[in-house]
Amino acid sequence: MDQLPERDRIIDAAYRTLAATGGTSLSVSEVLRSAGLGTRAFYRHFDSKDELLLALFRQDSDRVAARLRRAAAAEPPAAALLAFVQAMLRITADPRRRQRVLVMSSEEIARAKGYLAERQRYHALVQDELVHILERGRVDGSFPLTRPASDAGWIRAAIQHAFDEQIAGTAPAAPNETAELLTGFALRALGAKAPAIS
Repeated sequence: MDQLPERDRIIDAAYRTLAATGGTSLSVSEVLRSAGLGTRAFYRHFDSKDELLLALFRQDSDRVAARLRRAAAAEPPAAALLAFVQAMLRITADPRRRQRVLVMSSEEIARAKGYLAERQRYHALVQDELVHILERGRVDGSFPLTRPASDAGWIRAAIQHAFDEQIAGTAPAAPNETAELLTGFALRALGAKAPAIS
């Protein structure tokens, strides 16, 4: 851990400290103790606890967005849509990632000044990837009914709903099955055939 730059050490320690409280509170002094750093190190990188919490949220949301971007690069567009939905819902099946989601959606992070803007930025990244997939399908003719800008919003909302059900443990099906059902529904709405499921 000491090999990491100071800023990364602080962010990693913030995650561990927040996870230990179940996401209810974060003490900067505990974070610094866990990171083995002092107050000066904190203020070299962050102006406030809220700024640290937003940096933690952004780091995780950027990791998820990068994973989704890789999934969205699949060919053809129908396979990209399935890979995208699977990548999102598989987060809920991995205990370590699921724990991170719970911490990132915790009360303490949600209270941070600037959280709503940061969350909107993340949702825009997700939606942009969906728009890109749908535009590819419109261009190659595989999504003949699509209106990418508006359809991406509806599909993102459906994915978010399925994601929330998986996290809450109330989903009627496992993540992979849910991804296939949701993608099939979206593809029918787009005028496309569902990709072959192996």
